[in-house]
Amino acid sequence: MSGVEFHLGILPNRSLPECVRLGQLAEELGYAGFWVADSHSVFRDAYMVLSNTAVATSRIKLASGVTPTPTRHPAALANAWATLQELSGGRAMLGLGVGDSAVRNLGLKPEKLAVFEKKLTTIRALIRGEAVEYDGHELRMPWSDYDVPIIMACSGPKSLQLGGRIADGILFQVGSDPAFVRYALDNIRRGAEEAGRNFDDLKLIMRIACSVGADRDAAREAVKGYASVAAGTTFTTVSREYFDDDLYEELARFKAEYNYQEHGSSDAKHKELLTDRILDAIAIAGTPEEAIPRFQAIADMGVDGFCWTAGMPEPEPFIRNFAEKVMPAVRR
Repeated sequence: MSGVEFHLGILPNRSLPECVRLGQLAEELGYAGFWVADSHSVFRDAYMVLSNTAVATSRIKLASGVTPTPTRHPAALANAWATLQELSGGRAMLGLGVGDSAVRNLGLKPEKLAVFEKKLTTIRALIRGEAVEYDGHELRMPWSDYDVPIIMACSGPKSLQLGGRIADGILFQVGSDPAFVRYALDNIRRGAEEAGRNFDDLKLIMRIACSVGADRDAAREAVKGYASVAAGTTFTTVSREYFDDDLYEELARFKAEYNYQEHGSSDAKHKELLTDRILDAIAIAGTPEEAIPRFQAIADMGVDGFCWTAGMPEPEPFIRNFAEKVMPAVRR
């Protein structure tokens, strides 16, 4: 048995029934989890997609990929996720982050980590039915006694360390270069050890821009929409010393032209600034024969699973090809 989990992410930039069908397809093909991007101004509502997918599936785990804490009160988040846990029969995973496109398009700023930490612990307590003090008030949700895993989305050093200290799992996105992966794992381990936690008990999921197909050029072109998202994240969060000068300069030019109103779009103009050098440092894109050893090398570093986002206009062939050709070949 592999021991490596593969999760599918989607951008809900298509109709609700189409999104749900992708969740059903992911379950049919053996994916471990289904992650739905949560960006209010850009996509359909992630929670509507997740709840409808919960009814339409029976096995696959369901996660937000990811929910930003600045846009919802902790009590509202706790209520929604306890309800989804009930509806899904225990398959919910709350992907939680400080915010990117969802907050920037509302004129807000990403959450400060100290505020984020308080919100995460508040949400966890409320889902468990515990009383908790928040913003001067005692909150409680007595109908709920669930325990929803909270997976923290992390990229920067301080957020990775915080995830190691307080989260049930980490969804980290730092690009596909093994040096970037080492950077992430070292920081998560540091945070876990500071808190007296066992690093090996944490669920480590790597979110990665990916596209695999028999036609190498088509696969690389198809990933550029989501790779644009990942490239911006990597540039702004990974410590400067992990880059060589040429890659850093190429990413700086890319980031300067990024348009958040076209966040994740395969038609975005900024994707043309994704050079081959950037693409290979950020994504795994090409034929199965190229992709398998790259995934295997990262799995050998101790990563428990991968989540790739099918952001291309016609994702089904890529979802099927990945499940049939790559997933069975990567082992721990």
